[in-house]
Amino acid sequence: MIEKVAGHILAPKQATKYPATLVLGQNGMLTLSSEVHAGQFQLDQTSVTDAIGSMARHITFASGHVFISSDPAVLNQWLKKHSHKSLIDQFEKSLGLIVIATLVSLAALYFSVAHGIPAASKAIAQVIPDTVIEEVGEQTFSLIETMGFSDSQLTQQRQNELQQLFSLTLEKLQQQQITFTITPSLLIYQSEDGANAFALADGHIILTDDMIKLANNDQQLEAVILHELGHVHHRHVLTTLIQSSILSVAAAMIVGDASGISDMLVSVTVLGTSLTYSRDHEREADQFAASLLTTWYHHTDSIIDLYRLLQAEHNLDMPDWASTHPNIEERIETLKQLPVIPAQ
Repeated sequence: MIEKVAGHILAPKQATKYPATLVLGQNGMLTLSSEVHAGQFQLDQTSVTDAIGSMARHITFASGHVFISSDPAVLNQWLKKHSHKSLIDQFEKSLGLIVIATLVSLAALYFSVAHGIPAASKAIAQVIPDTVIEEVGEQTFSLIETMGFSDSQLTQQRQNELQQLFSLTLEKLQQQQITFTITPSLLIYQSEDGANAFALADGHIILTDDMIKLANNDQQLEAVILHELGHVHHRHVLTTLIQSSILSVAAAMIVGDASGISDMLVSVTVLGTSLTYSRDHEREADQFAASLLTTWYHHTDSIIDLYRLLQAEHNLDMPDWASTHPNIEERIETLKQLPVIPAQ
């Protein structure tokens, strides 16, 4: 049965719509009538957009004219009979292909998030100029007071002793051929959150009064300093910022416009993956500190003992997946398994 559908046609490189009719004949024959283009054409001489639900399919002729039907159901039905099934159409009709495509997509996404993005972020962080790192550090440092930090309550003598310890640690690192493009510095603060230590992108190492008081001796504090210097050496803070930026953009592109739901999904996506990345960085910083402690003192007792003190101090009941740090017991066991360098 011959059918006729109405619609409009677009001339090449023009936005003007011209009324048109298309006669749908037997054996894939199309008869087009319009004031700008007309004639008989075989379907295989045209280009047809893929079938997606009930959307109107566009027919592009060799001349570049595009016919768009105002009655897509009739045209789509005729095209279904006379054209080869598109890949998208096959996916719509095949649950197995849909499942396979979904699994392949998820596998590719997982590989990108778990391996591709961390590797790319680490590579980018290593080549970013020091001027950019200093700017990032300054921006972060400006937020210190708003995060509950205030001037240290330790005596000036004790602060001077710790600055000397920090300088000696840097000197020993230089002897091990470990240098920094930006010279690290030690800052001591009182914190509302208790015992803590962390590094900024520009090499500032921050120790809190409570962390200093928690340690039984300066060797334990040296272990903490080495751990934080490990973050600086590997540019972990900068790497994390780059990773979070990539994930934020990627998640926003996948979710679409920023509705309340999409904002939540973006936040959860970035948070979940950033936690994993942070745990990996903590392990790498542990390894940095442990290797030096083993070289200098032939054991890692100082950092292990400090972790046990932190464990008793905080007594946090938090699942591993919800923490930016690996489980302390896991870290202690890993440190215990490191080979001990015998004394010379």
